Amino acid sequence: MYEILREVSPSNPHVDGTYTAAMGHREEVRSHVAADRRTKRRTLAGAAALLIGSVLSSSGAGVEALPQLFAQIEAPLPAVDARALGDATGAYPTVSGDGRYVVYQGIPAPDDEPKPADDSIPTDIRSSTIFLTDRASDATIELSPVPEGLRSGDTVFPVISGDGCTVVAVTQMALDVFRDDDTGDRWDVYRSTLPHCMGAVGDWDLVSTRNGSGGISRDDVMVEAPTISRSGASVAYTHPADHLFDAAGIRTISLVDVTVPIDDPGRSRFAAGSPADSPTSTFTHSGLDQPALSDDGLNLAYRSDATSSDAVPGWAEGLVDGAAATTQVYVWDIDQPDPFLAVSLVSANVAGTPALAGASEPDISRDGMSIAFTSPDVGLVDAVYATCTTDCPSQVFVVDRDTNDDGQVGLDDSTELRLVSVRNDTTPPVAGTSPSSQPSISADGQLVAFVTKAANLQLIEVPGIGSGDDGDLLLAEVSDGRLTRLTNAAGVVVPTPGVHAHPNLSDAGRTAVFDTAAANELLLDGALSGRQVIARSSDPILSLPDADLGTTLVGRESDEWYVAVINDGPSSFQPDSVTISDPQFVINEEKSTCLLANSVPAGGSCTVALSFTPSGPGPSSAVLGIAETGFGSVSVSASVEGAGGIPALRIEPGGHDLGVVTVGEPSTEFQFDLSNIGFSPTVVTSFAVTGAHAGDFSFTSNACAFRILNPRASCSVGVTFTPSDAGRRTALVELATVDGQYTTVVLAGDGEFAPVVKIDTELVEVGRDFVATGTKYPANTEVTVVFGDGPKSSVLTVTDELGNFEVTVPVDANERGGDRIIVVQSASGAAATAPVEVVGDGQVFVGMPGFGLG
Repeated sequence: MYEILREVSPSNPHVDGTYTAAMGHREEVRSHVAADRRTKRRTLAGAAALLIGSVLSSSGAGVEALPQLFAQIEAPLPAVDARALGDATGAYPTVSGDGRYVVYQGIPAPDDEPKPADDSIPTDIRSSTIFLTDRASDATIELSPVPEGLRSGDTVFPVISGDGCTVVAVTQMALDVFRDDDTGDRWDVYRSTLPHCMGAVGDWDLVSTRNGSGGISRDDVMVEAPTISRSGASVAYTHPADHLFDAAGIRTISLVDVTVPIDDPGRSRFAAGSPADSPTSTFTHSGLDQPALSDDGLNLAYRSDATSSDAVPGWAEGLVDGAAATTQVYVWDIDQPDPFLAVSLVSANVAGTPALAGASEPDISRDGMSIAFTSPDVGLVDAVYATCTTDCPSQVFVVDRDTNDDGQVGLDDSTELRLVSVRNDTTPPVAGTSPSSQPSISADGQLVAFVTKAANLQLIEVPGIGSGDDGDLLLAEVSDGRLTRLTNAAGVVVPTPGVHAHPNLSDAGRTAVFDTAAANELLLDGALSGRQVIARSSDPILSLPDADLGTTLVGRESDEWYVAVINDGPSSFQPDSVTISDPQFVINEEKSTCLLANSVPAGGSCTVALSFTPSGPGPSSAVLGIAETGFGSVSVSASVEGAGGIPALRIEPGGHDLGVVTVGEPSTEFQFDLSNIGFSPTVVTSFAVTGAHAGDFSFTSNACAFRILNPRASCSVGVTFTPSDAGRRTALVELATVDGQYTTVVLAGDGEFAPVVKIDTELVEVGRDFVATGTKYPANTEVTVVFGDGPKSSVLTVTDELGNFEVTVPVDANERGGDRIIVVQSASGAAATAPVEVVGDGQVFVGMPGFGLG
């Protein structure tokens, strides 16, 4: 990975800073940056984000145990800050694309219960209604009050559109008195435009109608979440396949275009992939369900136990006669007219073989190119699974349908399948040892939040996995396999109990909403009780190096430089503006990938192409800014400098990345060449390192200092990187002549802590103390010592100025015996482990090797 590219300017081919290979790579750069809209490699050493030579630098309808508060967490991971938003109850939240609006179902206040207009109208006591919270104002309103004169009923599973303007929900109330006759099971799908988009509370439009009925309500839709396109124009939902003969228990999905009049037969159609006849095999079938629409409404993922990708779909078989048929995940390309190509199998291995154990719970990215799903099939990818032959734990997978990154699925694309519920810091990777479920994928397909009951996926195991849908809540960065926990309290290392469910991500993955029974621990507020709905926001960690384009002839355009924004996650960055404060510096918009309106995922980058045309002699400076717009937007800026004069020096290359280096330890030396491109001898007299992290870079060899450098001659200078902290570190090396002409090189690297923990004994007796020592941690930082595979208690200590510590750790008299792991971790994530065996008087413990014990 490199931070800056410099390219020869046709108008000034001999100006200082020319990269000699750039002319030959000019078109390569152009094609690369167009494809960089969705980078799939973390920008670490050995995984360059930019080309070298081109760039230098299963839900139910119940509402049991509903939350009693909507609360918000806002801070970069892993630090967490929290505040309450209101008094409304809530569960099953979904969030708008920008993270501002959240809808969720909850229990109405007792005094909100409707009063019957007269004795002839029956009144049902509602157990669930839906609410909307605006996170910008903290205002919460109820969206589904009971209209006067109507029988009340529950409203559940609200889903908000990506643009934040529309919500769909499933309700028992007959909100369309002309088409909904309030009979039968009474469940229908309705749609409402929200008040901030010129809608009105209680103004609902019927979505679920029977084909050929002229717009009469179905009354029998399945009580599960519908799905909606970004604009709210398309809605898909599940209902009985009553158009089939003798098809009791069979479901299908209808796709509705709400812009078409409700009585128009073209308004609603069945999803492609459903058989034309009822099943007659020995297996039991349920049909099509769990729909998920892409933002443009052109791709619909769903679960099916039919052979939905066949040109003429039939009914699939199962593993055991008389048992359920095997379900798979499919995707329907809605505008594809060819029936052989319209529906594709998603849950398959690299050979195209369907998942033997089936698949379910699809979620689809904004462009429809990536699909997350769950499957217990151990054969889909290569990884170590828990020992199982049947009833294996479900895992979370992501399929990339657009491997050539051209924004569409074509014949030249091959499918790439990744397992994300996996520990990738082992060889081979180790999958979760208990079920993972409920995946929610970000707009660019690069982040997936999911719930897991697998304790082995994090270094410190979660205490007390919850029941039902509950579990630990993790965020996976798809490209590099990094897993982080979303449910630690602010600055706290010991995780909250695993009682979280139903995550939903905003477009950038910056906001994750979910419900939890651990609000007290998560929000550090002992006054809370019951479940809560939580919104957690984490800004991306962005870096943009300062740049100096060196000495350039007055009135002439300099070389073109490419300055890279690096996103170290955990969420995506979606820039839509690039500004520079001085007109002498010009941005080439066509070559700047930060202006392509594409997402920069965690681990990705975008570039800005700029040049310098000095209007007069002497130094000039400007501020380069790259920013998002809208709610929760972030930006990054850097200083850009240059000087008008007679150029004399050039550095090759113009930028270098020194890779990942342990904090406090030196990297290998980077040597660059300095050339005299002028017409007379000169002497290099100034060697300086400036920039954001100048102290981390130092000169370690120098063959150029105070010597005569003749025209077209060159010499070398060496620089070493010794990071003082973790994360992205950048600096600018500036070399100047005795006459003040200068040139620069941008250097970068990543620091990481590599802590070590030791304990003073291999056997620890219950009820006794032991001593733990650690080195190479962040200096003057609090660290937490726990038994990682059962953190009932913890010990806090603080490192010294060198990052070392020594602490006495008590062992509870009731501590579990056997082979254990001691974990020592800082709030910033620096962690190390040490094995220990816990024994008691007269006890003999058998070691319990397992997954994820450090």
